[in-house]
Amino acid sequence: MITGVSIIETETVLLLISKIEKLSARVEEIADELKQAKKPYLTAQEVMDITGFSRDWITDHKHDIGCSTKGGKLIFKRKDLDAFIEEDYYKSKRRK
Repeated sequence: MITGVSIIETETVLLLISKIEKLSARVEEIADELKQAKKPYLTAQEVMDITGFSRDWITDHKHDIGCSTKGGKLIFKRKDLDAFIEEDYYKSKRRK
């Protein structure tokens, strides 16, 4: 084991601290994204964000997707939205 004193330039220490802070912030962002991905229920806004569809489209197709109204707001089950999207998913086979 090597022991002793190391001298590091202040600029290098500040750069390392900055990188650690940025990494910490990114880890928190990813943790939040994972929490959101595991939410079993979604708002209409979250359905819009996931699908890219407008509020009008979501409202018009709410019964096709499956929903509930709580407190005057539409609530969707993530699993129902996933099933709705997968229902018409088409993937062609590659020709060789």
